[in-house]
Amino acid sequence: MCLTPKELNKILRIEVWAEGVAGKIHLELQSISAQTVQAQQFQVQSAVSASPPSEYNKCTGPIQSNLKYGISGRTQPTVPVPVNDTETLADAVCCDKRTLPFAEPRFLFQAPDISLYTEMDYKGVTVFYDSVCGLPLFQTPVNRTFADFQADTDEHGWPSFREAEIFAENIITDKATTYVTSKCGTHLGSYLPDENGPRWCMDLSCISGNKAQFVGAYH
Repeated sequence: MCLTPKELNKILRIEVWAEGVAGKIHLELQSISAQTVQAQQFQVQSAVSASPPSEYNKCTGPIQSNLKYGISGRTQPTVPVPVNDTETLADAVCCDKRTLPFAEPRFLFQAPDISLYTEMDYKGVTVFYDSVCGLPLFQTPVNRTFADFQADTDEHGWPSFREAEIFAENIITDKATTYVTSKCGTHLGSYLPDENGPRWCMDLSCISGNKAQFVGAYH
């Protein structure tokens, strides 16, 4: 369970209990303590001001500081609308409301400093996680080959996923606006069906997170 400051303020006591259908319970506790946990999904980048101003920030927390595929190295907000200069690419694309109609640069995944395919499991399945909260969002390849995923992504210019590859319980697909958002508020990309059926066209910047240590708060 991810405890927010609001939830922490409501805690009045901590209890430990157990129950079973038969027999006695033997419980030994050495200590109970609390401390600040810097879980990956809530690690703040070195520049706190990197996040969009609160009036424009739609994310529920900061972008993870160690995004996969080289995305954390993209420290400039290369988007076609004015945003704060301190924002990273992921801050601007995934969290800033001013950039909602736009995406990260097309074919970003092919850039020399970005290593999408080389960091994927080409013999198995790769899971993509939310860049803010670490929820699982997509997994590929499912019901197709790794080469199929590559061809789809190469054709469209952004990582492209099919219906069998989505964690539907963790994403919100607004087919009217085409916007795709995670359950924790991160803007992920667009829903853009093609001749092969439903297709989720995602910004790599927003699905490059590390797996959340605790995801209970979002279920």
